[in-house]
Amino acid sequence: MTLEVDDITGELAAYLSGRLADDDVTVTDLERHTEGWSRQTMSFTATWTDDGTERSERLVARVDPSYEEDRTLDYRNDIQTEFETMQSVYEADVDVPVPETHWFEADQSVLGGPFFLVGHRPGTAPVTWNPRDRQSLYDSWDRDGKPVPNQFVDVIANIHELDGDDVPCLETKAPQTVVDETLALQRRSFEEMNLVNEPAVNEVIRWLEANKPAVPETTLVHGDLRVGNMLLHEESISAVLDWEMSAISDPMFDLAYCSLKYFAGKLVDPIERPNLAGSIVDREWFYDEYEKRTGRTVDPERLRYWQVFGAFRMMNSGVSGAYRYHTGESDDVRTAWFQYIIPGLIEDMLDLIEADRT
Repeated sequence: MTLEVDDITGELAAYLSGRLADDDVTVTDLERHTEGWSRQTMSFTATWTDDGTERSERLVARVDPSYEEDRTLDYRNDIQTEFETMQSVYEADVDVPVPETHWFEADQSVLGGPFFLVGHRPGTAPVTWNPRDRQSLYDSWDRDGKPVPNQFVDVIANIHELDGDDVPCLETKAPQTVVDETLALQRRSFEEMNLVNEPAVNEVIRWLEANKPAVPETTLVHGDLRVGNMLLHEESISAVLDWEMSAISDPMFDLAYCSLKYFAGKLVDPIERPNLAGSIVDREWFYDEYEKRTGRTVDPERLRYWQVFGAFRMMNSGVSGAYRYHTGESDDVRTAWFQYIIPGLIEDMLDLIEADRT
């Protein structure tokens, strides 16, 4: 169900009246955000009167309009788990900038799907494929003191301070089970949705099966950690967003994933500064600083494995988008565009396993 802006404004005002305040709440300045495709995000201003004083707060609603669709091959957490993960991080004694969590609502009649409400944080999410945003990130790395790059490392290190006991909504599994099950799901996804035979990808899958790492520990892992899922504001990371792929897993996954060339703005053509992970931190500096701040050792082979796996999972997003458009499951042309990320990610995976190819 797609609601018009006036309908959404009215539904939110009715929902918040009696919840956010005892009296009526008005909703204004509603803005739909285009960043999230699978889940819809919108921000708005709620205003009410408290003891004769007018108050207002900027809030964000995140809605899952496709909640009842088949999720057999969907590796995202459901939207309630996403909310509860954010809530656990917000309430934990760690310095990770997440928005204040308010409510999760299962009633789909309000906004066309289950949704949650969180506080608004200032800032914008950089798009590393935009040359202007990419240059701004380069400038952050070059700036004296490197405030944003340093905070980037701190945020990741602090997320990894949490474990399954801290985030009870996420299932804790034996480390090797995590590796086996995540790979099995991605392999099945590729095999069921690939429209074209890709011998190179079959080679990558064989490598992933043959080189599963021994994982000594698991922690909270964001699962889609990159600068594009953060808000930057006045030389600071003001928020870490999009927790829908979080898991209790190998912390090396987050380091590997945000280090992918793809998330530094690479599609096929090389980027200007390939040494910068996510266009914001030098890779070797990043790994060294993470070791200093956590006491963990960044294992190059585990890191490489998760880089290959992360690129494979991202490539599967492209395969899935092309498949859904081709079969008519989606008429959103953006899903068809995803096919164009596939060649560059295959190239990156083959580069990563080059030393082992025969």
